[in-house]
Amino acid sequence: MNACPVCGGKKFRFLFDKEGSGRKIFSLYKCAGCALELLRPFPSDAEIDGCYQGDYFTKRTDRGYDDYFSEKVRLEIERVFRLNLRDLDFNDYEKTLEKPFSLDIGCAAGYFVGYMHQRGWNSCGIEVSEPCVDFAKKNNLNVIKGDYLQTEFPYKFDLITMWATIEHLKNPDKFIEKIFHDLKPGGMLIVSTCRRGISFSKLFGKKWRFYNFPEHLCFFNSKNLKRLISERGFSVNKTVTYGSGIGKGRDVKKKIADFFAKRFFLGDMILLSAQKNLVPEELECLQKEGLKEFVVLSPKRN
Repeated sequence: MNACPVCGGKKFRFLFDKEGSGRKIFSLYKCAGCALELLRPFPSDAEIDGCYQGDYFTKRTDRGYDDYFSEKVRLEIERVFRLNLRDLDFNDYEKTLEKPFSLDIGCAAGYFVGYMHQRGWNSCGIEVSEPCVDFAKKNNLNVIKGDYLQTEFPYKFDLITMWATIEHLKNPDKFIEKIFHDLKPGGMLIVSTCRRGISFSKLFGKKWRFYNFPEHLCFFNSKNLKRLISERGFSVNKTVTYGSGIGKGRDVKKKIADFFAKRFFLGDMILLSAQKNLVPEELECLQKEGLKEFVVLSPKRN
């Protein structure tokens, strides 16, 4: 087995097998060093890429969406974006910027790209799904098809986001390292992903709503997600959890469970913001440019 992308460990404990796409059986393991859960062995690149080219975004399954390209879904996703940014105190950071640039990795149909454009940002996205990229381009959104790790950008970003993306990656460590390179000094990273550990996910066992194989490859808890990011040049500012997986729609049971999930840090989704630390070369550059003021967000620990 390859080393753990968080801690570099090579000892894993088998958890269970579960049927995934194409009735294929996949095996989930847990890293002995940091408790990251991940599929072993990973599916091939072609197998993973194939997951997002068919009806994944148009046909409701345990692993896909129900008409992701509909106006109803777009409005709901934008509502969640607004809530997430508010919970992360994003406005405080946004107010310090002029003509900012943002990149959304795994942007799907480009909804966050469009949302940030409406907020006055120079926004763009990158996505592997051809149907999603085609949809985004038809809506005049700056979205490209490609592998982020193989893509060079002509400028640095003030904000890079991965909304429910990192769990789809074979090598999240490489993504975080490249994001550090692609951000401006002090730039912000926002990550959301499904969450293991002490959360409502414990109630469901193998039937947890995010155990979707092979689309989801890695399952983080709060501690190892922070470790992955902080050990690669970032200071974590704030973390929030939300979601319970209990109930449906707007029923009372769901509302109560979701309230407790967010209020007591028990959600099976985690939302995190982090700021790129200055490296000596960047600090020297800022000093040469005569920039005396530099905004550093105060870490907010949960």
